[in-house]
Amino acid sequence: MIKPEEKGIQRFWTERPMIHPGYGFDVESATPEEIFAHVERLFRDKGHLFQKAGEPLLSRFIDYPSLKGKRVLEIGYGSGWLLNEFVKAGANVYGIELSESVYRLSVYRFRNQPNVQLQVASAENMPFPDGYLDFVAAYGVIHHAADDQNCFDEVYRVLKPTGKAFFMLYRRGGPKYWWRKIFRKGILGGGLIRHGFNLEKFIYSVTDAYQEDSPGAPISRHYRRGELLAKLKKFSRIKLQVSGNAGEWRNLPFGRLPLSNLLGDRILWRLVEVSGAYWMVNVEK
Repeated sequence: MIKPEEKGIQRFWTERPMIHPGYGFDVESATPEEIFAHVERLFRDKGHLFQKAGEPLLSRFIDYPSLKGKRVLEIGYGSGWLLNEFVKAGANVYGIELSESVYRLSVYRFRNQPNVQLQVASAENMPFPDGYLDFVAAYGVIHHAADDQNCFDEVYRVLKPTGKAFFMLYRRGGPKYWWRKIFRKGILGGGLIRHGFNLEKFIYSVTDAYQEDSPGAPISRHYRRGELLAKLKKFSRIKLQVSGNAGEWRNLPFGRLPLSNLLGDRILWRLVEVSGAYWMVNVEK
């Protein structure tokens, strides 16, 4: 069931599916297969710290061998790039998604996979009984929800005892947040003035806005560590890691200099690991 307050969020993501437009890629003319390849190529870019070359996507944070034969759910599966890794790991895969456009896209992608069950459904009222799932993943999704606390509580409910989950959530900190959004777009670009110095509304307006004339997502929360720990307090184990990509530092004013040569890749990655734009969260029930 999609609640009334979720309808606007659903409409936004249906009209602007998370298939990463831009980057020189023409989404409008692309075939589904070209979209799938484009998104996976972005996640395999060497600018990320999410996996080593040749490994499954997000293998630094997800233990794929442990998922064979298990019930695995992805919340907000988009074009299916992470679902595909769960399929290859031999899991019994479920997916829920608000966006009707990416639902159709992923139904096509997994049309010959009987162990993949997809539906349009809300993470605030998941269509699974208590203690049904072994693992839940949500990459870049719950911070966009109307009621994020309800989503975290639902994940806890549907997990089996000792079941695990992985979330990627936006972090309030680092150069991407303070330089690119607050300083460049908020102060220099006048965004804070246009939003009456309402920081929350301004941040929403510049997050996941891929073209100059497109609005930001209806809701895009950025969490501090303490705030996130409080929301996850039901879980018995919580591990928070900071991550992101090298572009966060290369896009600073001195990024036009050969930054990786000046600092070295090892130092650059260390900076990302302490100041990146994402929380990579692993929890256990």
